[in-house]
Amino acid sequence: MIRVLLGIISTSVYKYMGLKNFIKSKRNIGYLVLLSVVIFGCLWAFIYSGIITQSFKDKIVSQTYNNQEAEIENLLVTETKEGEKLWELYAEKGTYSDQDSIVFLEDLIGNFYDNNKVKASFKADNGTYNSKLKEIKLFNNVILVYDDGTNITTDRLEYKGKNEDIIAQGNIRIEKPNEVVIFGSKAILKGDFSDFNIEGRTKTQFYM
Repeated sequence: MIRVLLGIISTSVYKYMGLKNFIKSKRNIGYLVLLSVVIFGCLWAFIYSGIITQSFKDKIVSQTYNNQEAEIENLLVTETKEGEKLWELYAEKGTYSDQDSIVFLEDLIGNFYDNNKVKASFKADNGTYNSKLKEIKLFNNVILVYDDGTNITTDRLEYKGKNEDIIAQGNIRIEKPNEVVIFGSKAILKGDFSDFNIEGRTKTQFYM
């Protein structure tokens, strides 16, 4: 390197690279903070799950109309299979429609699990849960963060089960920290959160 002849330039380059590393470090810390907030939010909700869930069931049972509808605040919904937790979500407000077996959710956060370990966490302004089909749909300002820091923002996300692909649609932005940012209109995410594919026209930006 020509630091003897161009010491000033070398020093400037060093400072610039140090600044880039600092920015990357701050960005990674931001992703970890977001993931931690979602996880701890779900943990707090889980503590109160027994009371919340029972209260929700009691409200449904207490309705005597043909088209039953119940509304409750601070709702936690979880799904397990053979003793293994698949996912959990916490919503500030939930409205249940017995006619469609759908819970309409507002201001929600949650986690997806694999082998009882959090694989991804999510946040959205609105969503629905179909109790018959066991499907989750998220809408508006949807954020999904993988355990490796990969984060996805989209308008809409549909989860149909552990072994099914997850569909993200609308204003998609997928970022792998310090590697690449991809923009698109539709993405297919593997149900085990191991990989994803972008469909249609995309725009890609690489970190330098």
